[in-house]
Amino acid sequence: MTDNFSIARIGLLLRRYFFENLNREIMFWCMITFVFTVLDNRIFVLSVLFISGLIYSIRLHNDLLKGANSMHFLLIPATHAEKIAATIFLNTFFHFLMTLLAYSIGNLLVTLTYHYILKMPVPVNWDLFQETSIINVNGLLQPLVKNVFFSVFGLFAFTQALFLVGSLYFKNNIIPKTIFSVLGLVLGLFLLQLIIFKTFWNVKHITNALLPMLIVVNDFTIPTMFKTAFVAGSYLMVPYLWVVSYYRMCEREV
Repeated sequence: MTDNFSIARIGLLLRRYFFENLNREIMFWCMITFVFTVLDNRIFVLSVLFISGLIYSIRLHNDLLKGANSMHFLLIPATHAEKIAATIFLNTFFHFLMTLLAYSIGNLLVTLTYHYILKMPVPVNWDLFQETSIINVNGLLQPLVKNVFFSVFGLFAFTQALFLVGSLYFKNNIIPKTIFSVLGLVLGLFLLQLIIFKTFWNVKHITNALLPMLIVVNDFTIPTMFKTAFVAGSYLMVPYLWVVSYYRMCEREV
């Protein structure tokens, strides 16, 4: 086996995974589709997306990265980059696309049921990635509809990458340990913020430290280049976590 990155070997890894877990995958996505036929509220669907994504990540951890299954997976003739790429595809891209498919099928089933059985015209609900806000235009309040597809996918990819790193660093109690680690990091950054504000603005209280931060984040005078760099940095966190996952898997080489 060569050490060159091979899409074909990733395909073989995915084919083996689906061959061994096809029935469970079908059952899982049928359940998700049924849930969306009963409740298709936007907030509920997004909650299911993130919660089921977390469950899916933990299941992949148990199947591919832990115990006897881990030994089986790590001994497959493929590079670590290909194995981590297959895992990322499953817990991020595949899960996201399958959730969209389940949501679409559930919506269509509800619409067809109302239309053909109950004889009630109900439009298909496609507002999953639409966010509506009210803005003031010349003294008149008007709704503004914004597409948030990439924002939702970016946040989902970030949470999946974060718990992928957690699953590789923690053997047990992955969810609470990952959450507490993130909270500890946030607390450390907040304390750093307090030190910075105390040094430059002589701020001594937490509430007084929060206000300057909110002003800095929301101030429309911030240069566009800075805002663009901040957004780009946020998106770069996802591949950064993937790289961390790759090196952590290399450390666990059998």
